[in-house]
Amino acid sequence: MNGGADARRIAMIARIEERIGPIRPLYRDAMLVVDRARYVRPTDLAQAWIDEPLPLDTPHGRAVATISAPHVYVLAFDALALDRGDRLLELGSGSGYGAALAAEVVGPNGFVTTVDVDPVLVELAAKLNAHLPNVRAIHDDGLAREDLVASHEKCWLTFGVEQVPPPLLRAIREGGVLVAPVGPSDMDQRFVRYRRLDDRLMEDDLGAVRFVRARGRIER
Repeated sequence: MNGGADARRIAMIARIEERIGPIRPLYRDAMLVVDRARYVRPTDLAQAWIDEPLPLDTPHGRAVATISAPHVYVLAFDALALDRGDRLLELGSGSGYGAALAAEVVGPNGFVTTVDVDPVLVELAAKLNAHLPNVRAIHDDGLAREDLVASHEKCWLTFGVEQVPPPLLRAIREGGVLVAPVGPSDMDQRFVRYRRLDDRLMEDDLGAVRFVRARGRIER
């Protein structure tokens, strides 16, 4: 990193901590390593280090895809207790920033699978993260991939759903966790954590959030 970029990342982290409190060092280090400017549109470079969501371009819909505000990734990783060596499933790739952060967190012994319905975004995420051997990007409807939920210890949805499909909840493995924005509208969502412990599904409300809504599978 050059000095200017380093200073901007440190300033962004300071703003996040003002907003949500201290960041776990493992997540803070990931935010210092991963260059958010790589994952925003060229027209948004000046805003790359603000703690706000930014739109992403896709021919498959207008104003329907974003790179989330940086603090959202911290909240999600905290909810998942994401750590070294974990296998994470991310449903909703965006431009790949979240997968890159997660890859730094889980380290070389962990793995991140990111899935998106939009082929343009999947290609973008795959291209921007081609240098990360512990990331793979898949074009599919993640809400229909309970097999992927079953093969990862941890999963999070980067888009809002009215309810998490029951097959996904049933697919959560023992000791596994899934986090999702759940609610009837963009303005009425809760960040909900589902955990399977002793073969029982536990549910925790982690507070109000606002995410873009889920979309169905998009073909070329």
